[in-house]
Amino acid sequence: MRKLTAMIVASTLALSSASFAFAAETTAAPATDATTAPHGKMMHHKGPHHMNPFAGLNLTEQQKTQMKDIMKDSGARPDRAAMKAQMDQMHSLVASDSFDESKVKSQIDTITKAQSDRMLERARAENKMYNLLTPEQKKQFNENYQKRSAKMEQMRDHKPGEANTTTAQ
Repeated sequence: MRKLTAMIVASTLALSSASFAFAAETTAAPATDATTAPHGKMMHHKGPHHMNPFAGLNLTEQQKTQMKDIMKDSGARPDRAAMKAQMDQMHSLVASDSFDESKVKSQIDTITKAQSDRMLERARAENKMYNLLTPEQKKQFNENYQKRSAKMEQMRDHKPGEANTTTAQ
C-alpha cells in the first residue's frame, strides 16, 4: 500500500510540474555548461533540461512561441491544493485504526482519475508540439528519448552499494 501511495504521489507531482516547467524552459536561453546555474539556484546533476523533452532541438523563435501557446491552451495548472487534499485524505485512511477497503479504493480511483486526466492532457499537448518540429528535429527528439530511456533503465537497475563495473575495470 505504501508503494502504491508513494508511486501515485511521485508520478502526480512529476507529471504536473514537468509539463509546466518545460514551457518556461523552451523559451529560456540554454546554459553554456550543464553544471552552471544562475546564482542562488540549485542545479540538479541531470542538467538544466532533464525534464524537457524538447530541449536541445534548436527550436526557432516561432516554434518556441507556438509551444508556449500550446502549453497555455492545454488547461489550467494542476490544483496543488486539491492534490494535497487527496493525498491527505489517503494518509488519513492509511493512518486509521481500522482499514476501510472501500474508502481506500474510492480514494485511489479519485487520485488516479485526476492523474490520468493530467497525463492525457500533457500527451495531447506534447503531440501538438512534436508535430511543430522539422523532420531533423523529430529525429533528434526520438534519439534523445532513447538516450533518456536507456539512462533511466540503467539508473533503475543500479543497486545502491554496488561498485560500478564499467569504471572499476
